Amino acid sequence: MRDGFLSYRGYRWLWICSLALLAFIAVYLWDNPVGGRNGGTIVGYTYGGIATAGILFLMYYGIRKRAYYSKATTLKGTLSAHVWIGVLLIFLVPLHSGFSFGWNVHTLAYALMLFTIFSGIWGVVMYTRLPMNLQSQRGGGTMTQLLEQVKAISEDINRMAGIEGASKDATPKSDVFLGMLQRLDFTFKPSIYRSLFKKSSQPIDRSRMAALLSELPKEEQDDGLKVIGLLNKKRELVSRIQDEASSLTWIRLWLYLHLPISFGLLFALAIHIFSVFYYW
Repeated sequence: MRDGFLSYRGYRWLWICSLALLAFIAVYLWDNPVGGRNGGTIVGYTYGGIATAGILFLMYYGIRKRAYYSKATTLKGTLSAHVWIGVLLIFLVPLHSGFSFGWNVHTLAYALMLFTIFSGIWGVVMYTRLPMNLQSQRGGGTMTQLLEQVKAISEDINRMAGIEGASKDATPKSDVFLGMLQRLDFTFKPSIYRSLFKKSSQPIDRSRMAALLSELPKEEQDDGLKVIGLLNKKRELVSRIQDEASSLTWIRLWLYLHLPISFGLLFALAIHIFSVFYYW
């Protein structure tokens, strides 16, 4: 979080937006127009214009984060402004409308703005925390490489267990050995459900390992120990795959949710502005 909207630049924008909000509230309370406070007063139109500019700036972040270089802004600074200006708009828009809401396109625009802002904050938190699970971004191997390693380990386990078809020279193991393998081994198939809801595979603890090995014939215990080591390695790789797949899935789900709502907000805002000036 130190590199995000709570960095030095983030605190600077927090102070700027906090002081701006206090000024907006002060002007709102000072103003006492004929007919009461509403979006059709001078203060109402002014706040509406500022809010519109703020929304357009929020949309600009989607362009800025895809730019490799900019002389005017830094990406972290723009992100900080993006978050805190969004929070400011939550309070500014009600001041613009005089806290007048109803079942109309104006309130719909505000509701979409709230949804966009809160989902955006959720996205910032995810982009700050979830990449820690992306091993491929830290030299941990790509998803394809990890899946290939899991497949290779499964083949090694089958070969050591002497399972038919694994190797021509493999020596079949006892029923006790195969029963142990059946209880511990598993087939891994990546899926969206598994990425979102399945728990990570845990390594086999020492007490269970000792109990399982003690059940094997003495001549198979060395191979049993090696197989359990391979199974633990397989579980570790599967856990890394699930963590990475889960992070990527949540990030993509957020994008599929946040972006359409953002453009829906722009559409509703355009209708709101048009209707206001059309019936002015």
